[in-house]
Amino acid sequence: MKINRIILGFEKCLIVILFTFMFTVTFAQVIARYFFNTGWAWVPETAVLACITLTYIGASTGVKSGVHIGVDVIVKLLPVRFQRYSDVFADFCGLVLYLFMSYISLQFILYFKKMGQLSIITGFPIWVMICYMPVGFFLMAVHHTESLWERSKAEKLPETRQ
Repeated sequence: MKINRIILGFEKCLIVILFTFMFTVTFAQVIARYFFNTGWAWVPETAVLACITLTYIGASTGVKSGVHIGVDVIVKLLPVRFQRYSDVFADFCGLVLYLFMSYISLQFILYFKKMGQLSIITGFPIWVMICYMPVGFFLMAVHHTESLWERSKAEKLPETRQ
């Protein structure tokens, strides 16, 4: 589906941008501290924030490409037909889990917004700085939905499991 290619492209671009930003500001901070005896107070906080956001977006692309760790020893012992049902069940559970986590993290953000707490170092509202959570979980749910959709469109069962 075209929308899923757009989402995956967005995720990959965001990963490159965040990694480049994180590397650049951290490297500049090291150079500034060791050679010029100066630095910027906002760099550690923003670098950590970029790293956490990078992790969530990377997890989402991992869901899409199927590279997450999975224990499928028992599933591989099942007949191929039941393996397909197991895959559908796993995708459904992932969809429900990530939608729930997206909802809970959105409630968490709204709580911080209501409190009006600001970061001591950057002065940004905390709720803005943690918006990566529901977005990352929602993107993971989107990829599980796509997987379920693709499985439902499959016309015949595969002969072997890849």
